[in-house]
Amino acid sequence: MTLNKLTGAMILAFASQVASASGFALIEQSASGQGLSYAGAAANAEDASVMWFNPAGLTEIEGSQLVMGAHVIAPKAEFTNNGSYVGSSANVISGSGDNGATIGFVPNFYWKGKLSDYDIGLGVTVPFGQHVSYDDQWVGRYHATETNLKTLNLNPAMAKKINDQLSIGFGLNAQYVNLIMESKLNNALVTGGVDTSTANAKLEADSWAFGYNLGLLYKVTESTDIGFGYRSSMIHNAKGSVDYSDNLNSNWLALKGLKDADIASTVNLPASASLSVKHGMTDTVTILADASWTKWSDYDSLVIEYDSAQADSDTRQNFKDSWRLSLGGIYQYNNDLKLRAGVAFDQTPVSNETNRSPRTPDSDRKWISFGAGYQLSKSMNLDVGYSHLFADTSKVNYTTDDVHYLVGSYDSSVDILSAQLVWKY
Repeated sequence: MTLNKLTGAMILAFASQVASASGFALIEQSASGQGLSYAGAAANAEDASVMWFNPAGLTEIEGSQLVMGAHVIAPKAEFTNNGSYVGSSANVISGSGDNGATIGFVPNFYWKGKLSDYDIGLGVTVPFGQHVSYDDQWVGRYHATETNLKTLNLNPAMAKKINDQLSIGFGLNAQYVNLIMESKLNNALVTGGVDTSTANAKLEADSWAFGYNLGLLYKVTESTDIGFGYRSSMIHNAKGSVDYSDNLNSNWLALKGLKDADIASTVNLPASASLSVKHGMTDTVTILADASWTKWSDYDSLVIEYDSAQADSDTRQNFKDSWRLSLGGIYQYNNDLKLRAGVAFDQTPVSNETNRSPRTPDSDRKWISFGAGYQLSKSMNLDVGYSHLFADTSKVNYTTDDVHYLVGSYDSSVDILSAQLVWKY
């Protein structure tokens, strides 16, 4: 079994993932952070999951830790058709709207230890994911019926205290991506009206990419910390294949160059940076804030190249850079129980309705979150968090071939439930 196939099997075992941050990113990397809407994530070293947001935070974790977390994401993305058409607005496409969203499961694993004067760690995470599955007869079937993106990120990291105020951290990342995309073919166009049935196209590709992350943690006063974290972009040179169903006439397939073939695509997954503040107002109340930027403009398109006569395809994403702003608080109720709450504004990278693909039906989102941390024993903590995401109704006027136009709007929302166990040893 090849390394890619082995890793792919591991990812498939994780089940489906659904993006809940901007674009198709997954911010669900910590259950303790979930209850805060991830406010102050790069400055809040409550447990070893801080290494995803800022590896310098490892210096604040005493002893060794194992963290095992899981997040259940339940989205809604209901499309309402408003005159989708082929060629001209007079030639409407048959079919109805559909809710393509699926329930997703996202796991996290972190380990923190010590090596001489350095704090070290390992994170196994899922940084990107998207599973959107529509009915075969929905109105947007010529654009997308299935989109299933799965990732796995391996992130060893190390950190060191420079002095009593400043800590620095650095990590390396090995990231695997597996992508499946399916859509229907409009045979009436391909065959000049001879065949009016519907065929299927399925693309599958995977790749490895490598990058880094780094961070700083600065203690301004005994009660105030500032954290900065940066994650590099990842350039994936994905390779795979396209397979067409058999019900399209083979002569027409040959004429149009539509045949099973190998494919390739270069995909730039975005860099990101976060600036966080954590301030202890009293012995029991802590306020946190965060501003995060994602360079989504790196992902301006998804071009598929075929080794056959078929012309390259372009999904025309045209993403823009986006910001995420969050504010939260922690209340230490007693020695064993702490309560968390947070709010956030998450800006979409989708620039306008002409770039809103049914594969990424994203819009601006507002978060409200609640959570709790409970000390089960001297060595074991349990963290839980819940978030509801309110999404703006988003218009769609989308095409990739200037022939098939998807016109309508998405009504979206997301619910997230997170939990993790923290073992200190």
